[in-house]
Amino acid sequence: MALPALATLDDAVAYGYSLPADSATTLLTRASVRIRRAAGQPITPSTVTVQLPVESTCLELPAPPVIEVTAVDAVASDGTTSALTGWWWDGEQLHLPDDCATTRVQVTYQRGWDPLPDGLVELTCQVASRLANTPVGMDVGIRERAIDDYRETYAAESIQAAGDLLPGELTALQRELGARCIWVVGMR
Repeated sequence: MALPALATLDDAVAYGYSLPADSATTLLTRASVRIRRAAGQPITPSTVTVQLPVESTCLELPAPPVIEVTAVDAVASDGTTSALTGWWWDGEQLHLPDDCATTRVQVTYQRGWDPLPDGLVELTCQVASRLANTPVGMDVGIRERAIDDYRETYAAESIQAAGDLLPGELTALQRELGARCIWVVGMR
């Protein structure tokens, strides 16, 4: 299932970007894919269930931001679960009751951004606009082209960035997602 674009044509117009009407949706979807890939964390809200070891009465949940914790269950040694009461979420950590005797909990929560930060919507529009204005051929690695005595040469950095975010766009993304977020730089 494809995730929705992080911005709409109306958003692009509101931020002053001019996208071709016939390809605006595709450009915004492509920009959204690049932003999600660079973020390395969920952006669109989703519900997840994780099991975590209990080492103290305060737990950090993986893949912030957390919108809402909906259930916490104690996990028995045989894998069965039972509802845990007395827990609370303070916006940063999940607090378990002081008398919690389990060594593992199962937590169901909603993560992502709801609503999306304005800066993230604007960044999506900016990337879509850049993609719309990328010269034909540059996005597939053409370094230089010439017709008679006219010649265009693209910097290697521009060619590399045609398929990803530019350094300034990465900085803007990091600023929007915040310092607390986990940045994935590679996967095995």
